[in-house]
Amino acid sequence: MQLGNVKKTGGIMNKKRIAVVGFGQRGRAFVTLAMQERERVELTGICDSVPERLQSFARQQHCTAPLYTSLDKMLDETRPEGVVISVPDFQHAPVAIAAMEHGCAVLLEKPMAPTVEGCREIMRHAAKGRGALLGFVLRGHPVYRKVRELLDAGTVGQIMNIQADEELSVMHGASYMRRWHRRVANSGGFMLAKCSHDIDILSWLAGEDPCRVSSFGSLTFFTPDKLEHEFCSECPDRNCRFRFSGEMVAMNEQEAASPSRYGFDRCVYTKDKDVIDHQVVNFEYPSGVTASFSLDLFAPAARRRLKVVGSTGYIEADTRDLTVGVTFSDGREPRTFALEQENPSGHGGSDLTLFRNFIAMLDGEQSGQAGLEAGLASTVVGVAVETARREKRVVELPPSAYELN
Repeated sequence: MQLGNVKKTGGIMNKKRIAVVGFGQRGRAFVTLAMQERERVELTGICDSVPERLQSFARQQHCTAPLYTSLDKMLDETRPEGVVISVPDFQHAPVAIAAMEHGCAVLLEKPMAPTVEGCREIMRHAAKGRGALLGFVLRGHPVYRKVRELLDAGTVGQIMNIQADEELSVMHGASYMRRWHRRVANSGGFMLAKCSHDIDILSWLAGEDPCRVSSFGSLTFFTPDKLEHEFCSECPDRNCRFRFSGEMVAMNEQEAASPSRYGFDRCVYTKDKDVIDHQVVNFEYPSGVTASFSLDLFAPAARRRLKVVGSTGYIEADTRDLTVGVTFSDGREPRTFALEQENPSGHGGSDLTLFRNFIAMLDGEQSGQAGLEAGLASTVVGVAVETARREKRVVELPPSAYELN
């Protein structure tokens, strides 16, 4: 499949009618991509519960797409072929189901839903829609695609172990302590909310889903005993390294002028959260492959690193440096691959790759991106990880755990 092709009917480009629901940081990114891909996409509507946020963006970006606060009204009036969904995680299922019931394909931000039943409910309605992709952008990242290519070629022999870690910049990590993600009930837990595509990429590389997981993690730094003021605007400490400056949120002028009124600059030490601030996870797969994953919220810059150990060597990868290296244990010379970001979009260019795959899917082409089955599997594992951490035990995941039921 060649991405980006535009089908024509009678010499006229057959643009795909796409709407976006949820206009936070990720929704804004997808609207921007749709505007960039205007030769292939007609942006039929943007829906969000905060009209001022939509109007602010429309003024700034000269966006002429219709703006809605009612999902049903937008779907009824604009009749999109595809809907990009980037609402908070706990709203994924009802919004995806509504879009599917209107006969739309969906591009659903990760995770698919914060509960296994929510994922299954989406899948039960999938036949009413035109297909679905999950926002597991790492599958389109040049580094992970190269690693998968090397594994498929048997470059390091039999896969034995995978080691992965995600490093979040200080302010990115801190943002999860003040946004809606801070409550497990909204997100299913930090690992599912932030790292569901890391869970997916490990299974994608291993070629199977885990059969057992264990996990350790807790909240030991962003603790409420350090709380002095509920909001940054109330706090006299101008040198606090976690002081809110608008990161990781999309605000309109009114919200930016008074962030405390809307809860944006909540102190990171707030009392009403129950997420962790560090975690490690172990996975075992049916073939015997093992994997480990660690989460760091205090890194100087965003980065993911990966090591895949095989029977004849190992592969090391780094998303910040865009490098993949192979070291052999059988006497062969090591190899290094210096990769390039393929386009200027987010996640190493993977955002645009994902969006173009969605356009191609609307054209009836097969996509290499993750679908609903992968979304369900990632949530099954993410929920098991949170259970293992909370209950301090190994959680078994039989094949039936991944079934629709």
